[in-house]
Amino acid sequence: MVNNQQSMTILINSLGVQDSGGISVLDKVLSECARDKLNNYFIICGDNKNINELYNKYKNVDFFEFKMIKDRGAVFRLYYENIVFRKHIKEEDIKLIYNFTGTTQFFIKSPPQLVKIHNILFYSKKLNTFYYKKRLILKWCKDILVKRAVLVQMLNHATYLEIQSLHVKQCLSDFINTRNKIFYVKSDIDVSDKVFQIPRQYNFTKKIKFLYIVGPHFESLHKNFQDFTNAMVYLIEAGINFEINITLTNGQLKNSKVWDASLNSKTNFLGYISDQEKMTELFCDNTILISTSFIETLGLHVIEGIKNGVITISPDEDYSNSVYGDSMFTYELFNKNSLLDTITSIIDYKKPYDVRISSIQDDLKQSEMKKIGSILDVFNEVLNVQK
Repeated sequence: MVNNQQSMTILINSLGVQDSGGISVLDKVLSECARDKLNNYFIICGDNKNINELYNKYKNVDFFEFKMIKDRGAVFRLYYENIVFRKHIKEEDIKLIYNFTGTTQFFIKSPPQLVKIHNILFYSKKLNTFYYKKRLILKWCKDILVKRAVLVQMLNHATYLEIQSLHVKQCLSDFINTRNKIFYVKSDIDVSDKVFQIPRQYNFTKKIKFLYIVGPHFESLHKNFQDFTNAMVYLIEAGINFEINITLTNGQLKNSKVWDASLNSKTNFLGYISDQEKMTELFCDNTILISTSFIETLGLHVIEGIKNGVITISPDEDYSNSVYGDSMFTYELFNKNSLLDTITSIIDYKKPYDVRISSIQDDLKQSEMKKIGSILDVFNEVLNVQK
């Protein structure tokens, strides 16, 4: 808890947050702040459907003040964060800016800024290589290089960085000098015993249910959707009895270059699922969740699979080893045969998977419990450093 005797006001900058992953983490942050009876929170956020739901949830917290801003583009946001923020800082007597969205304010020297790193898409050498191999140099410049240049300058301006796992620090170190930074490794997920389900049951003589959770950005290179598609096509050719549950619509995949139409008859096109109860129903017996993304800070969809007790496969990358542990089912990126080998070895295994799934759950619990548990503790440490 922030335990300074005098009440302070902390500005939470969540401009730009609107997707389900960011909203769920912001929800956890606000729930932690709502337990802080000493300090006040000035929360600047976008005006969108998901944010409005959070506002309705927390609007009655006496020491929360929300400032809703309509999205008017990057230039307006740059102006607002660097110019209008100065007004808020003075009027609200802000003592700390918590930049939840990974940005900083170039022209604000005080108060101190704590920057949360959600997205390491712009700090990946592997992604650079992938663009080059695909000969997508102009696309790389547009999608990555320009944004990276801005974000790197922002991080060079920052001292205090909040990360979700140690592998994030390693990624950042390839692009910025991390020796003069102070890192706080904070857990963003609930790992209490109540959220973990007992391992699901598996009988591979019956139909296998492959679960692939992804949003409308599924064709982004870092999602690596092609690995999944290739493996599923092969399983049809091998005569495996399976179905696919995917959180996209038939229309979204109809003209996709990374989807194979031969899979349509095997696929349940679910689209985006906002209802948590309906999502939980997908983590049922005989389900194997597959993730093919090669850049993640946490991989919340994978964590949900682990929590719900299903067999979960991810690439054998630093983030997988760092977040999920050594017992995780993995495969080698861009290697169709490796993913197939992992799937077939799971199918051919003749013993129950209860022990292996439980071991992965325990690894996740222990990994998260070693991290800072509450954002209030991070705020307290930053403010103490400033004294």
